[in-house]
Amino acid sequence: MSIEAITWALERAEIPSPTPPGMPSAPALTVVLLGLANHASRHGADAYPSVRKLAGYARISERQVQRCLKALAALGLISTGDQERIAATIPREDRRPVLYNLSMKRGDTSSPRSSERGDKTKRHGVTGTTERGDTQVTRTVLEPTNEPAALPHPTNRTRDATREQQPSPIDRLATACRRAGLSARFDTLTPAKCTLVEQSISTHGVDALVRAALERHRPWDPARSAAAWIPLWQSLQPPRPKLPPRCGRCDEYGWLPDDEFGRAVRCPCRQVTSHRIATPPRETMLLAA
Repeated sequence: MSIEAITWALERAEIPSPTPPGMPSAPALTVVLLGLANHASRHGADAYPSVRKLAGYARISERQVQRCLKALAALGLISTGDQERIAATIPREDRRPVLYNLSMKRGDTSSPRSSERGDKTKRHGVTGTTERGDTQVTRTVLEPTNEPAALPHPTNRTRDATREQQPSPIDRLATACRRAGLSARFDTLTPAKCTLVEQSISTHGVDALVRAALERHRPWDPARSAAAWIPLWQSLQPPRPKLPPRCGRCDEYGWLPDDEFGRAVRCPCRQVTSHRIATPPRETMLLAA
């Protein structure tokens, strides 16, 4: 473990944010670079953790770690080192990880500090101190006035604060996904995709969308963006409309007593235009009786 290498990875490594299209995200590149720095020397050399170890650091798949390593090499932050140096440590060639060197330069790990601390200053090699004791302070006395102070309007501020505290539907969905263990990002959605997600929320609700995303979730290869779940959410069946309360005059199947001509009468409280209740035929009910 090298504090100098970790400090360089955190403060000096130039990782673009956002990253170019096709490149892993900046947080993933940063965590993988920190994993290499954790195994490097103070000069950033001889870092050879396994891909599985780096995947455990970043909580991503091994394939995504390999993409991050290629991206870091393309950015000039790492380079491959002498592979013969780990041959003595790991005899089997098929199990040898790749040795990387961090692109650290001299002076990268130095943290400049201010020469002045507190009340001490250096003058010609001698540390001087300021005089202690009471100093001349100009004090201003505020005289009371008889004019009443202007009070703010608490009602308007309360309304504004309430509006600011109310999260949007997408924010509520993102919070529910994080609580369920889903790491997909919602800040990368375009305005058109945000509209589709809001329509799904208004149709199915937040809980139904989270359950559908958990069924599609793969822990070894999680979704990076919530845009991957939009086709799944749009394919969900719309919820069935709630039936009105039973009037109490009809039976459990929604039938009233026969009229004077012996015809079956359907109760108006059970008449639904869509998603009708599946009831047995009238003939079957008569035979059963």
